[in-house]
Amino acid sequence: MADLGKQPCYGVAVILSLGLIVSALIGGRALEKMRSATDGVTVKGVAEKDITSDLATWRGQLSVRAADPVDGYDKIQKHLTTTMNFLLQHGVTAEAIEEGTINASAHYKRDAKGHTTSEIESHTLTQTFTVTTTDVALAKRLAKESTQLIREGIAFRSYPPSFYYTKLEGLKLDLLEQAAENAQLRAERLARSSGNRVANIISASQGIFQITRPNSTETASWGMYDTSSIEKKVRAVVTVRYRTE
Repeated sequence: MADLGKQPCYGVAVILSLGLIVSALIGGRALEKMRSATDGVTVKGVAEKDITSDLATWRGQLSVRAADPVDGYDKIQKHLTTTMNFLLQHGVTAEAIEEGTINASAHYKRDAKGHTTSEIESHTLTQTFTVTTTDVALAKRLAKESTQLIREGIAFRSYPPSFYYTKLEGLKLDLLEQAAENAQLRAERLARSSGNRVANIISASQGIFQITRPNSTETASWGMYDTSSIEKKVRAVVTVRYRTE
């Protein structure tokens, strides 16, 4: 009878032992997960390069106002010829010039009360042209010197030129490689400071490229591409997470 009395205590001991084992396993796994989540370092790698634009576009616009649209067309054609000769004399090739279409708009007379009537008073005709050249200095110079056309009686408007870099795709790959090397260097120094070392990459992501004026600190979440300056700075960023041990 005494042996039977001890059996319930023995069963409780077994249950408690199993509970401790399960708790230890669960605790061990939780600790393992916690360690795996913290045994790592996330860094940003940066690479920059100064570049010079190798392509430029510049746009100009002619406009005339005439009572008759036919007269206006003849006049704007004459002004266009004068403008084309000006461009050729300044080193622009005929192939580099793209002529736009002629647009016309009507101006209506107003009555004594200032209300617009249905009677046409005059017409304004406009024509744009675009110069595309690899001589970026020429485009910049034309944007300024083309105002000489105004002295010849031409209603002329010069738009700011736009400057581009045509080898950007190849440059992006080089900068991404340099940014990744920079990220690894940063990760190694951070890990060393805590007595660890970098093991391998857990994840990596590419940031947005920023193409800005030299010495600019401007950034945008969607990326930037400055076209107003001949000299530019390209900046690449990568985010890398490394496992440390």
